[in-house]
Amino acid sequence: MMRREALSRRDLCRRAGAAALAPWLASCGGGGSDHSGAFVVPATQASRETGYAKAVDDVFATYHPPGVLAGVRVAGEAPWMRAFGLADVARATPMSLNSSFPVRSVTKSFTVTLFLQLVQSGQLGLDDKVGRYIAGVPNGNLIGLADLAGNQSGLADYSMQPGFFEIFIADTLHVWTPQELVAFSFAVKPPFLPGEQYQYSNTNTVLLGMVIEAVTGQPLGDALAARIFKPLGLGGTLYPSSATLPPPTPTPYGVDVATGVADDQPLISPTSLAGSGAIASTLTDLLAWGDALGRGTLLATPLQDIRKARARTVTNGPEYDRYGLGIGQIGNWWGHTGSGVGFQIATMYLASRDATISVMVSATPEGARRDLNLAQELFEALAAVVESG
Repeated sequence: MMRREALSRRDLCRRAGAAALAPWLASCGGGGSDHSGAFVVPATQASRETGYAKAVDDVFATYHPPGVLAGVRVAGEAPWMRAFGLADVARATPMSLNSSFPVRSVTKSFTVTLFLQLVQSGQLGLDDKVGRYIAGVPNGNLIGLADLAGNQSGLADYSMQPGFFEIFIADTLHVWTPQELVAFSFAVKPPFLPGEQYQYSNTNTVLLGMVIEAVTGQPLGDALAARIFKPLGLGGTLYPSSATLPPPTPTPYGVDVATGVADDQPLISPTSLAGSGAIASTLTDLLAWGDALGRGTLLATPLQDIRKARARTVTNGPEYDRYGLGIGQIGNWWGHTGSGVGFQIATMYLASRDATISVMVSATPEGARRDLNLAQELFEALAAVVESG
């Protein structure tokens, strides 16, 4: 369903062999206890949790992902969180519920939220021109910062440029500066003027991260930690400088969704994604972030409203219905998804039910279905259960 937004090719893979996997249950939450101390879940919630598990099982049976973390939080109910499948196929290691995952483009929602916080404090303006802060940007005197946040700048995606990809293929752990990344974009003539079209581009949020650094005087990771991670208590979320994450961390895979054959993928340097995709997190934190993002917890209500009101119908990239300022809409849910090189992620919020769904998949599809986002498939299956209630 979802077009691949990041950089994953079969050329990157190292063959790991077939994996015909049945879902493996690691843990779940919810309910209370009776007088004997036995675990008790209210009947309505128990029925819904059965529906959640079946929704994940059905996606496993259809697409054969090696491992999945899934969580659902609905107001008035205990959170439901489970781990399914394997973290490592060759070693038959079960997926752990507290695993650290790169969240890929969910990072964009963090970066843009931080930008909006600076707008709220008066340090930046939505329509400030990027050329005021960063030199050498094509059409920098025309591109507003909100154009970057909403993928309407017209700047080419650096990650799709041959020069970048040649270096990336040769060494996925190559360390990049944000300036090196955007230089690949700046060398290409923008296909349209800012505001004329929507075009998903990783360049936008890398550049926005550079603006944030220029204004705050802090590295982007430090600013994110101080203004978002710490205030929300996201103790398992970080902006890493290397591909090594706190254990446990699942092996990234490319999977043939028709056969279940899984190839392990190389680790990649988060510096190759910067403000567009470097963040890593856990399922617990991702649920908290999806809730804060959807509610607008860190923003004043008028600014959260503007964030959504500027949404535009998407024409490429992830298959949202519309995309606002660092936030996408799927049906009545708002949030963000991510995909690339062995990991797919989704976290979405539904205001009418005060509900959040977060999904983390340790695989990206290969072959004829390589544009599929398994996390979005899982989100939509779980969303159907939430909405049916």
